[in-house]
Amino acid sequence: MEIKRFYAVFGAAPDTLIVEGEELYHLAKVLRYKPGYKAIACTGDGNEYMCVVESVDKERAVLKAESVRKCEGDPTFDVTLFQSLPKAAKTEFIVQKAVELGAKRIVFFSSKYSADEKLNLRRAEKIAMEACKQCGRSAAIEISFEEGLDKVLDMCGGELTVMPYERAVSGDMHSAMRGSSGGVNVIIGSEGGFSEEEAELASSRGAKLISLGKRILRCETAALVALALVQYERGQLGA
Repeated sequence: MEIKRFYAVFGAAPDTLIVEGEELYHLAKVLRYKPGYKAIACTGDGNEYMCVVESVDKERAVLKAESVRKCEGDPTFDVTLFQSLPKAAKTEFIVQKAVELGAKRIVFFSSKYSADEKLNLRRAEKIAMEACKQCGRSAAIEISFEEGLDKVLDMCGGELTVMPYERAVSGDMHSAMRGSSGGVNVIIGSEGGFSEEEAELASSRGAKLISLGKRILRCETAALVALALVQYERGQLGA
């Protein structure tokens, strides 16, 4: 039987972990875990705890840690995806794949051509948690929404910020990231991309406008390609 991963909190004893809420429902009702089953517990501290289930009731499951190891699935540097809000179906896909590609935070935002929809934050967080467990990360990621590109640029601070833009006349991810270290911000447009005014604003605020090639990519494809290139440039793809 495959050993499943659950998010937990520490109990009163240092080797005790507690699973509650939706995670308890998944453990007890969906997977039907019983005392004696093996499980991996994650608390967001960068480790994963190899556990055995001691008890399960309606309020919580109690797990006893038998060993601990560093979580190898956690990113080695911070990547924030700023995604202009697309349609709902694409939002869910982007969240799932961004988690798999190492994003630590996803900030959806409104722009000139973003979808006229509201972000279902609870649904996005649920998908992100499931994706974190599937790809072996120790903590769920942060997801939020901001109004406007200007606020997004404020959030980027002094970190390296790249914006794929279909009219970028020069520049690619390799040249943009050459010699960089620390966190990386990736700004992606919605289905309609960015207006010329938005691109000029981003450039004036320090973002590097880059090309992802001669073909125009859908917004969900652009997000995945950009995140994959960031990981590749930092040596995080491959053996």
